[in-house]
Order: sequence, then structure tokens, then C-alpha cells
Amino acid sequence: MLLRTGMRSRWMVGLGGVLVALSAMTQAQPKAPEAILIGGTIAQSGPMSAEVGPFKKMMDLWADMVNEQGGLLVQAYGKKIPIEFVVYDDASKQENAVKFYERLVTVDKVHLLIGPYSSPLTFAASTVAEKHGIPMVAAQANSTAIFTRGFKWLVGVIDDAPKWSDHYFDLLKAKGQAKSIGFVIQDTLHAKEVGSGAVPRAREVGLEVVFEETVQANTTDFTAIIAKLKTANPDIVYVSAFPPFAIGFYKQALELGLNPREYHIIHHGAAFRNAVGAANANYVTGENYWMPGITYGKPAVFETLLKRTGIRVEDYPWASIHMFAFEAIQAAIEQAASLEPEALLTALKKLEIMTIGGRLRFDPRTGQGTLNPFPTQIQHGKYVTLWPQEIATGAHIYPRPAK
Repeated sequence: MLLRTGMRSRWMVGLGGVLVALSAMTQAQPKAPEAILIGGTIAQSGPMSAEVGPFKKMMDLWADMVNEQGGLLVQAYGKKIPIEFVVYDDASKQENAVKFYERLVTVDKVHLLIGPYSSPLTFAASTVAEKHGIPMVAAQANSTAIFTRGFKWLVGVIDDAPKWSDHYFDLLKAKGQAKSIGFVIQDTLHAKEVGSGAVPRAREVGLEVVFEETVQANTTDFTAIIAKLKTANPDIVYVSAFPPFAIGFYKQALELGLNPREYHIIHHGAAFRNAVGAANANYVTGENYWMPGITYGKPAVFETLLKRTGIRVEDYPWASIHMFAFEAIQAAIEQAASLEPEALLTALKKLEIMTIGGRLRFDPRTGQGTLNPFPTQIQHGKYVTLWPQEIATGAHIYPRPAK
């Protein structure tokens, strides 16, 4: 009888231990959410929609691609969880961006934010992330002003605007052919910040800056500026401007016989190429963050995403930057092993990954990323990556052949 009682006691103690262990495991592993919610806005209407309108579809299709693999592993829940984007149309307006990011945090209860298109909208929307303590990954924003406010909850994948043409000037230095340069800078925040870095960088690599002028943003008659450039006669005419301004300037420059050895138009994507005509756009250089043939990271994933979305990167060059943000978000969630805001932020700040655009890490002080665009040249309708040599898909044709 005593033996049976002892055995029963030991059995009860053992059972109790198992129950305690199971209870502890249950308490240690909280209930997983149905989906990892990533919130943001996209300009699906308004003037910016021409630049990023299809990106809502791209975001949803990237989520589909991730979810086809079961989602993202979150160790705190011991399993993969599907991802879902919650996206609103900000109609290209700052006030709408702020309103919708507030809703994303307070109503939709997203775990993470992805920034809107453009520096002005990101400048405004990021205040919501800072107010509520939710990590935001800025995509298409590189204004220095955004990242010098001491914000804790913001990181951005691309480097600041003054470094925009660093790779281009490395190319010019390596080739050593160009001797002088003239700058036409549109009076907008982005264009001026790009110019603020490009002018001293040109001097640093040994170019003589023979012309530099900041021009009113809505200028349509460039006759006087072109006359000054003809007198200065630079080897390279460098235009830091958005496409409408650059298109007007370039058309008039050709009509008035301005014939430098190279035109460098920082935004020379399909909007520029198509507006000036393929023949006229031939040999113009500029910058892009990614083009087919660049082999960093896992380009096949991005190429599949572009194909599914029906996007040509020449038409929507900012698509690659969104992919950088996707890659950063995925890596941060998996490395954080949690969906808690502090854990996600810590993972982002410590992140160092190879993206399709090169190695990405975030400045621990400002949160700004390290990805810069590469110099590309339009050659018979195609965009050829020129530098660095390890990813070049063709040779730099300089000087441009005379017509």
C-alpha cells in the first residue's frame, strides 16, 4: 500500500512537472498574428502617380512571392507568418500621407511602415512613426534634411542626395578624358542637394567647373543659360533636375547647337528618353539604382517580380529602390525574431545585407542607408551600366559621336 502510494505520488509529481512545463511553453510562445502587417502609402493618383502608380501591385505581388514560401519566420512564434501590405493612396499630397500613416498605426495596427514616394512626403510621414514609436523604412527619399532631425524610428535605404553621382565621378576620374564641366541645377530640394555634392566632387576628381547656375524650378525658356554655356564650353553639361525641366532644357540645347562632349542628365529614364526621342537621347548619361545585368544579391527574385508586375525598370526606375526596402524589411523581421517595435528597430539598425543594389547598412546615428545609383548611358535605346567595373554591362562611349 505504501509502495502504491509512493508510486502514485511520484506519478502525480511527474504529471505536475509536465503540466508546468507545458504551461511555461504556452506562456513563452504568444499567439501569432494572422499576418505581418506592413503599412504605407503610394501615389496612385496626383502628379507623382506617373512615377510610382504600379508599385501597389508590386508590393502585393512581392507579398505573394514571400507567402508562396510560407511567409517569414518569426522565432518568437516558432513558425513562418504570411505578410500583408496595408496601402492607401496619398494622392501625392503631404497632408494625406500624414493622415493615412496615422491611420495605419492607430487603426490598422501595422507592425512596420514603409515610406511613401519622394522626400517631401517622407519628411512629413516620418513624424508619425516617430510620434508612435513604429519603425519606418524610407524607400524613395534621400534628402539630408530628413535624416538630420535626430529621429529614432526612421531608416532609409538610399544614401543622401549629395552622394548621388559619386560613382559617375569615379568613372570620369578613372578614364581621365574629361577636363571641364558645367552645372545647370533646378531650384528644387532634391536637385540642389544632388548639385551640392556633385560640384565639389567634380573638383575633387580634377575637373574644372567652368559654369554653375541654379535655375528657377518652373523655367521654360533656357535661351540665356544655353548662351552662357556655349561661351563657357564645358566638356560635360551636367543637369540636376527632374524630367520636365531636363526635357525642356535638353531640347532647346540641341536646337541652339550646344554640343558638349557629354550630356549628363541625372534622371534620364524612359520619361526623358521618350520625350526627346531615342535618337536624340543616344549617349546621354545619368544614374539608375539597378538595371538588368547588375549581379549583386539575388537579381532573379527582382526580375521575377518585375515580370509578374508587368513593370519595365526603364519606365519605373524607382522600382528597384522599393525592392531594397523589401529586402531590408524581410531581413530585419527574420533577424529580430520578434514583431515588437524595439526588436524590429534594433535589427534594422544592426542590419548589413547584400541587396540587388549592393551592400546595405544603416548609419547608426542618422539611420540613412548606403545605396547609391550607378552611372548608366543610353546606347541605341538601351541603358548600359558603366561603373563600377565589376557590374558594368558595357563601355562608356565618350565623347559622344558627332552627328
